[in-house]
Amino acid sequence: MFGSHALETAIGMAFLFLGVSLIVTAIQEAVASALKLRASTLVSGLKSMMVEGQNGVEFYNSLIKHPAVTPTGGTPSYISAEQFSTAALHVLNVTGQIPAAAVSLQTAVQGMKDSPFKKVMASLLREGETGLDDFETRLQHWFDQSMDRVSGIYKRFSQYISLAIGAVLSFVFQIDAIAIVRGLWSEPDCCGTLTAAAEKAVANESSAMSGLAQFDLTPIWVQWAPSHTPPGDVTTWIIGCAITTIAVSLGAPFWFDTLQNFVSLRGTGPEPQSSSSPAKN
Repeated sequence: MFGSHALETAIGMAFLFLGVSLIVTAIQEAVASALKLRASTLVSGLKSMMVEGQNGVEFYNSLIKHPAVTPTGGTPSYISAEQFSTAALHVLNVTGQIPAAAVSLQTAVQGMKDSPFKKVMASLLREGETGLDDFETRLQHWFDQSMDRVSGIYKRFSQYISLAIGAVLSFVFQIDAIAIVRGLWSEPDCCGTLTAAAEKAVANESSAMSGLAQFDLTPIWVQWAPSHTPPGDVTTWIIGCAITTIAVSLGAPFWFDTLQNFVSLRGTGPEPQSSSSPAKN
């Protein structure tokens, strides 16, 4: 049955994981911003593409300080392919779309000091080209592909940070998935309240964070104080918090989509019988 207690329990858990995931995302973004993780990953990735030992350092330094790459100064956190190609060609002093431009480019590339980027530039040259448009397109395409790898590195770092934050929140605030499922299953009225809050969260995702107050999460320093009783089965408690950590690592978009599907499933209900259908004896 679509409106079953089992489905409402699943909605409550998805609602919980969504709220915690949003908090984890907010903290992760704050940590990444404080550490300048995006900028440092970009600079590290760009240097690995252009520098080997001391080879290419001079060209790299000139490019990274170019106004097209860092218009406001400082360390860039994002570089477009167009910005990169403009800066690279300007550092090489190659401009214009006249036939001599291609010859000038070939001469400039040959005059570059040995570096991984010189090999890239040489591989992008084509015999008989008289303009720069096609070369710039290839250079931008190469840069975009290289940045995809750098983006993958940043995402992995972000996932590690999110997993660590999720673990801290799960254990510090005792977000024991097993205990919460048991609690929701034994209290249908609570499930109904959470389902209503979940429906609001589907319409306004940010409300999921405030909805966490309904779970009555107790910080570990309160629960384990001398005047309180620690969890009876510590092993189950650890497993439950670990489940929450793994679930939260899936990210807020995953749990928002899951919650949306659960709420939609609950709202469909059983298909009404058609009035034209023959009655059963």
